[in-house]
Amino acid sequence: MNLAIIIPTYNPPDTFSSLLKSIRKITSKPIIIIDDGSTPKINMDYSGVVVLRNRHNQGKGYTLIKGFQYAENEGFTHAITIDADYQHDPELINSFLEYDENINLVLGTRNFTEDMPIHRRISNKLTSYIISLLCGKTVLDSQCGYRRYKLKDVCSESFHEKGFQFESEVLIKLLRNNCTHANLEIPTIYSHENSSINNFSDTFKFIRLILRNIIRD
Repeated sequence: MNLAIIIPTYNPPDTFSSLLKSIRKITSKPIIIIDDGSTPKINMDYSGVVVLRNRHNQGKGYTLIKGFQYAENEGFTHAITIDADYQHDPELINSFLEYDENINLVLGTRNFTEDMPIHRRISNKLTSYIISLLCGKTVLDSQCGYRRYKLKDVCSESFHEKGFQFESEVLIKLLRNNCTHANLEIPTIYSHENSSINNFSDTFKFIRLILRNIIRD
């Protein structure tokens, strides 16, 4: 397995540098940062770290796809995606690596606690249930960005969603194509900082995504 770690980010928090240091203590795997139009630009001087940049803010989905394509072009076969806000424990990178390389998707699955607002818990359970129905496979946490992908799967697909809904769309497309998946339980580390997720807008986009996939059936 030739794996890279992909971190999409937009105006990352002050803890971002600490996140990179923690990752580097755990693994020497190459790190690909995709800066989605941050102001000021991200400048990182770490060994084995590549920084790609979007000229303007394009959205998480667009940014992840850019990272996947770059990684595959560089000869990597797999990628672990981790969010830049330190809500994912870097220690678990090695747990993702323990899964057989032939598994197409390894999904981080949070053990929801009261630290996460109730509307987030309800939203996640509902979207995960709907996606499970569409795919005919059990998805326990459709919104967690801590995942391991087989790059040939995501790079051979075309996607409509450029924002946060990409992470739902990629599940629907890959699991419907009979990609295998496994769930890795991870702790919930919830930050009380303002989220860039717009509840109304993203709910509408999720409904649009579901309708698009129902109509195509």
